[in-house]
Amino acid sequence: MKQQLKSSYMAVLAILVWLALGIEFYISTIKYMAEGRTFGGAIVQLLSFFTIQNNLLIALSLTLLLLAPASKWGRFFSKPSVLGGLSLYIIIVCVVYQLILRKEHTQHGWFRFCDEVFHSISPPMFVIFWLVFITKDNVPWSKAFTWLIYPFIYFIYIITRGTFTGYYPYSFIDGNKLTYAQIGINFVLLLITFLIIGFGLIGISRLAKRN
Repeated sequence: MKQQLKSSYMAVLAILVWLALGIEFYISTIKYMAEGRTFGGAIVQLLSFFTIQNNLLIALSLTLLLLAPASKWGRFFSKPSVLGGLSLYIIIVCVVYQLILRKEHTQHGWFRFCDEVFHSISPPMFVIFWLVFITKDNVPWSKAFTWLIYPFIYFIYIITRGTFTGYYPYSFIDGNKLTYAQIGINFVLLLITFLIIGFGLIGISRLAKRN
């Protein structure tokens, strides 16, 4: 019964996120191309958002766990440390949006729908999936530091790309408006947040395993 409930929950979340991703790519590509970007440039633009990257990873991981759990990537995404990392990243997506980004712009129509799925629905649903359905393991405390590699690489990419293109996806790392010193401070504070929440998730997983 629990396995059936787990599969149904995963399917609902995967379908919802894939639907929002499909809509977002369609409407945003049209918008970006109307502004003069090429199709390829529009896709790169979309994939430069941490939000899009992590919702894509969630949709992909759930799909593989459902349809190809024994495959190489299915086994990879089934690891407690990988699912813990995805939970960490999507929590950050939710927290940063709700505390900082939501007040900076107002979306309407399908843009609003996608925004809410990516930032307000997908994050808590995935964390609930991790908390309720995933067998916890003794994830090493050092994983909290390992999980910082991806956001660090992302930050280097965004700053490098922004230096050449003038495009920065988020206001708190916007080189057009902020000094590099302020961007550095903002990023360090964000990394500390990653680390604290990462330790929290590892602690929860260890407590759950004992129980």
